[in-house]
Amino acid sequence: MKLSTFNDSGLPSIALIEPVGGHGGMDYYDYGLAYGLGENGVSVSYYTCDKTSPRSYPNVKTVICFNNLWTRSFASKTIEYLKGHYIAFRKARDEKSEIVHLHFFTFRSIDLLVLVLSKLMGFKSVVTVHDVNAFDKKASRSIEKLCYALIDGVIVHNQTSLDFLAEKNINKRPTAVIPHGNYIPFITPVKEKSSSRIPLRLLFFGQIKKVKGLDVLLQAVAKVKQQGHAIHLTIGGKAWKSDLDEYRELITTLSIDDVVTTDFRYIPDEEVVNFYENADLVILPYREIYQSGVLLLSLSYGKPVLCSDLKPFMEIIKSDETGFLFQSENADDLANQIVRLACDPDQLNLVKQKSDLIIRTNYDWVNIGALTKNFYNKILNG
Repeated sequence: MKLSTFNDSGLPSIALIEPVGGHGGMDYYDYGLAYGLGENGVSVSYYTCDKTSPRSYPNVKTVICFNNLWTRSFASKTIEYLKGHYIAFRKARDEKSEIVHLHFFTFRSIDLLVLVLSKLMGFKSVVTVHDVNAFDKKASRSIEKLCYALIDGVIVHNQTSLDFLAEKNINKRPTAVIPHGNYIPFITPVKEKSSSRIPLRLLFFGQIKKVKGLDVLLQAVAKVKQQGHAIHLTIGGKAWKSDLDEYRELITTLSIDDVVTTDFRYIPDEEVVNFYENADLVILPYREIYQSGVLLLSLSYGKPVLCSDLKPFMEIIKSDETGFLFQSENADDLANQIVRLACDPDQLNLVKQKSDLIIRTNYDWVNIGALTKNFYNKILNG
């Protein structure tokens, strides 16, 4: 059996339901996947929140069914979250969708209710699990097990995540490794504002969490400065359950105020390009990660990256070929790598050509759409 229930367009139909959308930058991912599916002959109804600016792609329709979700109290937000899913499921049934595709970063009681509702309304549920071990560590093991029992198919983004799920021994459903796509269709190409690379311009970009290791980077910057090398670090992003005063105090304590610029806020889409235009090297000093949108965004902008040597990064970055690596949580090694590149910035150009080829081929949304469509068919056959 294949995707075979046709809507009025004459195409097989699926429902892509993702409430965050334009509120937190998930709309790039959502529209990338929707575009890729549409190019593979699938009719996609994308159900999202009112913070999302609708985009137009063949065979893709945007439906706003989560309203004012992010400005409500906890209780009213919970009601709106469930109400939005119910509306999406009802519309998906009218569209004759066989599969609803959901996206989870953790497994909460409310997500369990969503999966129960999906099952009661007769859908097959495919879930992309973006972080297989939630960083807030508050996910209930029992809730997680119940959620996996209700899911018909699981998608993870890399082999590391698949291996981790196997170790947890919690998922018995069909599972596919399908990568997160690139951001090339959605971004404005950067205009290089400087070619001297003196000082070497470093960028830390994205949501600030403990697991992202900004403190390690600040310690490394202090060491590089002490050695007399010309560098400048720009930090752009909003804190998530993290105390910004801790980082401000560390910058002052390390006496690196003169070589660090901070912009601790959510960076609107239209401003992102400004950060990348003024960067020679993007640094991702993470302690833990399962998939990094910032890595793919940086490569999509054509910027070299220096990452901690975590397995998910190493599935994409080959040291000194498609980027650079340092020993995770080791500020001395990170400083040494920065010094090496500051002394020989031509190495940055050498990796850009290979990384550009990788990001355009291995992380192309049309290919990802084909893989996802094939997985849908596998679920329906099961």
